Amino acid sequence: MCTYLLRIGPKYYFRRQVPKDLVGHFRTATGKPRTEWRYTLGTNDREEAKRLLRPHAIDTDRLIDEARARVAASKSEHAPEPPQAPAECLRRSEEAQAAEAVRKRSQARYEARSELRKLVRERVLLSTVELTEEEASWRDLVKERELELEQLREAVEGQRASNARLADENRRTASRLPLMPLFDRYAATGSASPVTVKKWRPRVAALIEHLGHDDAARVTRADINAWVAALVAKGLSKKTISGQHLAAVRLALSIAHDDGLIPENPAKGITVRAPKPARLRSRDLSDSEARTILEAALAPQPEDLAPSHALARRWVPWIMAYTGARVGEVCQLRRMDLREEDGVPVMVITPDAGSVKTYEARSVPLHPHLIEQGVMRLAKPGDKAPLFYEAGSGNAVNTGPRLRAARLGEWVRALGVEVPQPNHSWRHRFKTVARGAGIESYIADVLQGHAPTNEGGRYGETPLAVLRDAICKLPRYEVDGA
Repeated sequence: MCTYLLRIGPKYYFRRQVPKDLVGHFRTATGKPRTEWRYTLGTNDREEAKRLLRPHAIDTDRLIDEARARVAASKSEHAPEPPQAPAECLRRSEEAQAAEAVRKRSQARYEARSELRKLVRERVLLSTVELTEEEASWRDLVKERELELEQLREAVEGQRASNARLADENRRTASRLPLMPLFDRYAATGSASPVTVKKWRPRVAALIEHLGHDDAARVTRADINAWVAALVAKGLSKKTISGQHLAAVRLALSIAHDDGLIPENPAKGITVRAPKPARLRSRDLSDSEARTILEAALAPQPEDLAPSHALARRWVPWIMAYTGARVGEVCQLRRMDLREEDGVPVMVITPDAGSVKTYEARSVPLHPHLIEQGVMRLAKPGDKAPLFYEAGSGNAVNTGPRLRAARLGEWVRALGVEVPQPNHSWRHRFKTVARGAGIESYIADVLQGHAPTNEGGRYGETPLAVLRDAICKLPRYEVDGA
């Protein structure tokens, strides 16, 4: 335990009680009796705080000693003098008279000099006066002293300004809140996937570069608005700015706000005003594009292709076509994730196998056309081996399923398909085909893992039989070889 060290939240303070016998001898800035001294040490580090409190301890020791000395002196002044012998009284009286005579002579000399200085000052102001030698000597002495005083005043003022600047810099340094460590604290909570964290970290760095400093305590709402305007001017879309740049910074600043280190989150509630991007074509795969991909999936693959890669080309496009699942969700399937539930062949998409955007498992019935093609021959109960990538490949950010999905995207583009997102476009097409087949929107959302559009949709479950019937409504993809 360290005497006089107080911690409030993350900050350390110097705190010392005024001794009870001296309460009333010290006053606060408002004139009230002081009961304690408390000063911020401007640091979150305990060892640094212990070092910084020592000057305050020395200062308060001095104040206490001086107060006790004044109390003792006051008691001594009011104490009755002991009786003295007549000779002693006479000696004291003579000493007092001699001291008083010396004081009067000194006072007279001072007044004479003051009068002479005043006279010299007045005469120096006269332009035509001729000064005596003594007056000229006094004039030179006065000017010399005035110059010395002016230099001293300038030095004192300069030192005061320097001290003020240093104190201000120290306060700013002590209260500085680096933005990137705040984002790292958010990332450490696990609220976002490693992929999202990797994508968002450069967005926080972009704000730091725009501001020219890395202090969350100095960030204002005007700063955020100016940054957003600069991003819009660079041609970034409203969705990218809101969903990535602002989202990353808002979450980093929320950590500081939740800790009480900043009064408000300046990024909260910011509106992004940007032109709506032109869309030159549908986000769906067209009928011909879908047929091109599915036919290529059925074709023989190069012999030098890894078995898991060849299997991914064969099945991933077809599974996405009939389920509308995300490419990453399909690429991370294990053999045990293809099985029967209540007599219905299903594909189980689960966070246990990898990343799932909703963090919730769901069972998606498999279309009869997939069953006919033999997809269930890939199933093996209890087998956690991945189907479409090599176990152990990739890393925490670029996982095996993510790398496989990227390679599939490259393959689709090599087929001449120019859709902006060759894998994700199956999800858009699934919605279009589902509407054409008369499948209700909420059922299509359940199948694809989309969040409900209203509060009521979050209640209850959709029976597997209902989902199976909906899947069976989807028309078959009639392509050569299927």
